Amino acid sequence: MTGGRIAFALPILIAAAGLASPAAAQTQISAFCGVSASATTPASISYDPFSAAGLSDVTIPLVLRRNRGLLTGRTDEVSLVLVAPSGTPPLSVTYNGFRVLYPEGSTAGRPRALTARDNGAGAAGEIRYDFGGLFATDLSSPLNLRITVPPGTDLSAGEPIVLDMLYICSGDGGMLSVPIPTRETGAVRINVNTVSALQAYYAGSVLDFGEIGEATTSTVLAAPDRYTTSAANSLRVRSSGPFEVRVRSQNDFRLAFPGANLADPAQTIRYSARFLGQEVTSNAAFGTRTCARAGVGGEAGTLPLRATLKEGGSAKTPAPDYGDIISITFTPIVISSTATNCAGL
Repeated sequence: MTGGRIAFALPILIAAAGLASPAAAQTQISAFCGVSASATTPASISYDPFSAAGLSDVTIPLVLRRNRGLLTGRTDEVSLVLVAPSGTPPLSVTYNGFRVLYPEGSTAGRPRALTARDNGAGAAGEIRYDFGGLFATDLSSPLNLRITVPPGTDLSAGEPIVLDMLYICSGDGGMLSVPIPTRETGAVRINVNTVSALQAYYAGSVLDFGEIGEATTSTVLAAPDRYTTSAANSLRVRSSGPFEVRVRSQNDFRLAFPGANLADPAQTIRYSARFLGQEVTSNAAFGTRTCARAGVGGEAGTLPLRATLKEGGSAKTPAPDYGDIISITFTPIVISSTATNCAGL
């Protein structure tokens, strides 16, 4: 009797990489008051989307840069709130103990009219700043935002959290004020250093061809569906970034009994594996594939795996169990311009 089955090993590597700080913006020359903004997490802070701890109460400095006019015109004071566009991952942003990040369409009338030079002291739920006179710096002091990201939030490795800014401002020295809330799309980029992490497991049954001792090669080749494993078996991946995949078989995609001589065709049974849309018949055939991020919830991480027998067992050396071990290695990477959507291939 000759039975054939394939076992699996799933080596998984973990990669971590931060984001480069954005280049410093130049002061904008305009007839109207206004500000630009940037916020960067400290380089030592990383967020692992698979950690139970999440990212709690991390201080990120927000720096504003004011508009200038051609001569003496300048932005004097600004009041603003942050807006989370639809699809923004859930997070909390507070300033001076008050929430300053609002969902799309829910700012509750903020920012409100500028009535005092308070540098944020009297404006609960919004950020206010007075830049000062003509010769004052165009950059604000760091405005410390407190960021909380719940565990399991689907942040992408290599990509910042992008928020919109809604502001009003006053101008001085001939610069026009902007009393009606003005929206700057993508004005604030919070560079959270999201770890490129990955989790993977095999979902399904053993790839088992059953009893093949009486099957001839011609019989096997004439009925490939009969000797192909179930389409329900798959690798399941969750990842915060793209990842590389390598596939290797212990016996170079041949079933063999323990102690078999792999150089003797009578002691091996050839098979192929279909994975990521490719029919793999040898270790040299697959190479490395790069897959797009699967998402922390694994929305794009179902990778089907099937095996098809290529020879029968009737002419092979009798043994109670023929088998092989396939190793599938997943290596997270941060950014790739050639990543493929591997789900369902």
